[in-house]
Amino acid sequence: MRLNPVDKRRVRAAFSRSAASYDARAEVQRAVQDQVLALLAAAAPGARRVLDVGAGTGALLSRLLAARPGLAAAAVDLAPGMCGATRRAAPRAGVAAADAEALPFRDGAFDLVVTTSTLQWLPRVTTALEEARRVLAPGGVLCVALFGERTLFELREAFRDASAGSPAPVHRFLALEELARALGAAGLTLEATRDEELVERHADARAVLRALKAVGATSAVPGRTGLSGRRATLETIRRYEERHGGPGGVPATYHVLYAIARRPAATSASPRAPSGALAAPSPV
Repeated sequence: MRLNPVDKRRVRAAFSRSAASYDARAEVQRAVQDQVLALLAAAAPGARRVLDVGAGTGALLSRLLAARPGLAAAAVDLAPGMCGATRRAAPRAGVAAADAEALPFRDGAFDLVVTTSTLQWLPRVTTALEEARRVLAPGGVLCVALFGERTLFELREAFRDASAGSPAPVHRFLALEELARALGAAGLTLEATRDEELVERHADARAVLRALKAVGATSAVPGRTGLSGRRATLETIRRYEERHGGPGGVPATYHVLYAIARRPAATSASPRAPSGALAAPSPV
């Protein structure tokens, strides 16, 4: 399933730049981590080998390791700056700068794969899910959290109105039903899904745009910069505030999709691991 024509070089650079400031601004991502930790406690209490795909600053992984001292952990992120932050946050984990669509691990290396606030930045979600399945041991659990179809609808509607109906130059996000189908297409057995909307409040529309930039979440679609010019940006800001502004500022909605899936216990042969693939870390 192809979502967006993502330029991964821009994604890598944007998130590397934001690594130092990310945690201070990532309130929604922190709330998502809370939910994921609760899901993991129920879905994979006995996991001993975990991989965090798109680990970011390592905030989730460090919390998971604190809760489970015997867990053997590995992490990957596309952005080298984020990898450095993860190494500092979770020094026990093996960390590699790697692409979620080509994980550098052998087949069946992990009991648990977790990915949060990451898959929406990929051009092919199913490819990443297939890779997660490949590195899971039979019976292993995948926990996914990503931003869904109503994410930033205020911004997208304001841009559409400001540009006579043209779609906003931001990512297309998955619906919950699309995520469920993608998991099935990747050969995973879906066990549970749910979604929720988390709303940030900002002083004004300009503050929304600054917050997105601070966490590296600017558009990564090739050939598009910002909101397609100063005039469109100013009109988008005006319409955003006209429609959604109030005494408490303006909202920015994040629609979060959650899913728990499992690699079937009896499976056919998986694709071969990439050249130079690593083994999972040994339990400690």
